[in-house]
Amino acid sequence: MPTTPPYDVDRSLRCVIADDVRVIREQLGHWMRELGYSVVHASCGATALSAVRREPTHLVIADIDMPHLSGLHLLQTVRADADPNVAAIPIVVSSSLEDGEIHRMVETLGGSAYWKKPVSKEQVVSCVRYLTNGNEPIAFGDNASATHSVSARFRRIASEFREF
Repeated sequence: MPTTPPYDVDRSLRCVIADDVRVIREQLGHWMRELGYSVVHASCGATALSAVRREPTHLVIADIDMPHLSGLHLLQTVRADADPNVAAIPIVVSSSLEDGEIHRMVETLGGSAYWKKPVSKEQVVSCVRYLTNGNEPIAFGDNASATHSVSARFRRIASEFREF
């Protein structure tokens, strides 16, 4: 039995999903298509960056720990892009890594939101609707009480940023 998407489909909306785990890309892509987006899948940050620069993009969802170009590097590179339309794209960063510094880094680099994996469909829908209605980035809040179990992988990625 065919199902009708619960939202108006506007294929002019485009989302790039960058995650090295195919199952996660596919699940997020399914939810984003339900929200009316066309979806481009990227298995690394470098591929995502090429996709963002190739065609107008309305939202990027990026994992932190990816080969070739981490989600943090992707965020930093997009925000510094010479094209103001590229630099202004809302970017949601997601990760399963545990570290109290992640929120601070994502916020400092200009991320629009942060999702701790696993994410729910309700979380995705709520955040995407909020960000695509012209709202400012989601407040990250005070993370002083955040769990601070240090992730070696996150520390490796974070060590590449001089300002942290």
